Amino acid sequence: MPLADQQVRSRLVRVLALLAALATIPLWAPPDHATTSDGVFMVAAASPPGVVPVRLTSLVLVVLLGGLTLWRGRRVVALYAVPALALSWVWWQTEGGGSYTVALTGSDAPHAFTSPWFAVSVASTLLVALTWTLALLGIVPLIRRQMPRDGPSSGRTA
Repeated sequence: MPLADQQVRSRLVRVLALLAALATIPLWAPPDHATTSDGVFMVAAASPPGVVPVRLTSLVLVVLLGGLTLWRGRRVVALYAVPALALSWVWWQTEGGGSYTVALTGSDAPHAFTSPWFAVSVASTLLVALTWTLALLGIVPLIRRQMPRDGPSSGRTA
């Protein structure tokens, strides 16, 4: 692979790692409850068992791997498979990252885009996509290196 392509991929990986670390911000402490300006009281749906510790451990891993990726580059991005799997499970268990119920103490429920859980849901979905992208950017080259090459220099005979 030409040196220019390697530099572009290395920059891409670093940018994606930084974006993944930034996407963790709304997920550290998702909202528990909120009241809209017109008095609608919204409460977070109860998290299924195990979601909170898996989410927190995954967020720590994403931030640590982000720092490691900025320092070491593409050599470590295959490790993103671990938080990618865990965050996918969290995303599935929390119905897309965050869900809430509306208590009928006000008028109509707010539009989904104005919900305080919207940022959590978007960040969770984005983080799952970013971690899987980074994991694949690291795993695919590892697989390619392990595959035998067909050709005269491979030492294989027909």
